[in-house]
Amino acid sequence: MQLFKDQLRISYFFAALFLIGILVTVISLYQIPSVLYLTDGFARLTTTYFTVALTLLAGIVALIFALAYRKELIVIRERTVTAETERTSESSQTTYNTNQVHAALKDVKSRNDLFHKGLQIIGKTLQIGQGAIYEIVEKGDQKTVNFVDGYAFTPEEGKIIQFDLGDGLIGQVAVDGKIINLDEIPEGYINIISGLGSSSPRYLLIVPIKSENNVLGVMELASFSTFDNAKQKFAEQATQVLSEKLSTKI
Repeated sequence: MQLFKDQLRISYFFAALFLIGILVTVISLYQIPSVLYLTDGFARLTTTYFTVALTLLAGIVALIFALAYRKELIVIRERTVTAETERTSESSQTTYNTNQVHAALKDVKSRNDLFHKGLQIIGKTLQIGQGAIYEIVEKGDQKTVNFVDGYAFTPEEGKIIQFDLGDGLIGQVAVDGKIINLDEIPEGYINIISGLGSSSPRYLLIVPIKSENNVLGVMELASFSTFDNAKQKFAEQATQVLSEKLSTKI
């Protein structure tokens, strides 16, 4: 864009030189008869003056149209660049909606079924590497955060995954009710094993499932790509759908 502006300034500069040249030419032509000592010089040079005048006039008109057209080109170029930038921004910012989450949870029959189907649809939508969903369980005066279901993850047989409130990242979210979005997962925190080998995701999103200020559960998502604003917003909205379903006492 700066290049176009610089070229426009250069065009103005040469236009000014052209106008100055016209002025000098007119003065020089006016002085020709006296220089040549022609008493009837103006009459003899009528054709020359007329030709030069038409040439200069044509040049001025062409210059005016050229400058005006250049301005139009710059405006069109600016509009085109703006439109392309907006399209690029829109295409890079994928939008998500919770319609498919509502559809997946429409006919759930139990809390475990709700947690399972909810995590599966959220995991597929966000294309995560692994995920887990936990429920707040209360026994007497003690509350714990218990593993309910996993996405691309199954705990070892007989192993119970459980956190006390405030214990680790899961317990912290259960207490604070605030999202944790990490762009650098601690070494050894999670490891994904597939037929191609094993690797560790870099990004972690932990979202509370809560009704108003009451935390009902926690959803943990691990991915190889960042959880941008759109993904985080979708995860928040999706967990809100889960909490609304949980409040129906299924």
